[in-house]
Amino acid sequence: MKKLWIIVAVIAMVAFAFVGCAGGPKAKEPKGEIKVEPKVYPPKTIEHEGTAFGMDVPNWIFEEQENIEGERDYKGLYVFKFEQTGKDLEGVKAWTRSFTAATEVARMVSTRVMNKFVGAQIGDKDMVETYMEEVAKILAVAEYAGARQKADFWVHQQYYDDAGKPTDKVYRYLLLYTVPREQIDAAIQRALDAQSGKAKPKTEEEQTARDRVKELFSEGM
Repeated sequence: MKKLWIIVAVIAMVAFAFVGCAGGPKAKEPKGEIKVEPKVYPPKTIEHEGTAFGMDVPNWIFEEQENIEGERDYKGLYVFKFEQTGKDLEGVKAWTRSFTAATEVARMVSTRVMNKFVGAQIGDKDMVETYMEEVAKILAVAEYAGARQKADFWVHQQYYDDAGKPTDKVYRYLLLYTVPREQIDAAIQRALDAQSGKAKPKTEEEQTARDRVKELFSEGM
């Protein structure tokens, strides 16, 4: 009987030791490398055109063109922003004397049309790539009589490097132009039709691809 108690006691001690080991602190798993993203220091506005009058910088200065077009004041209009930068305010303002709105608007229309084409899901783009390149060339020299300067504004900003240290002080002079949507949309459709008449599709598949492109731009750029 005494031996039996000894055996039971030994088993109990072994079991307690096992539970103690299992319940002890777990070994720390090696941590993965922590990726540290570089901090970005945005430019700080030192002064601007409205500083002396207690005005704020207009929202359009910092907004994307497409976002401005969604605002109520620009309903039915396409918006185009142009910018010149430099270290001298009068120097950047002088840029407007050689600025040709018609040429720059046409260039932007051509670029936006190609960007929409490249980002669209219309099947085999290779079939209509050359076709669209020619369409873009037509649009790049088109004229838009409805182009109007809506606003202009300058800001003087301090820029910083990745360590947050000041670098350059830059003047930004911006122009905001608008063109009626129907004018540009019609020009795009004319360019598509003109190129289709100039270079006929070689296969039914190519014609289908062109039809998809035309449908893509039926609601504008």
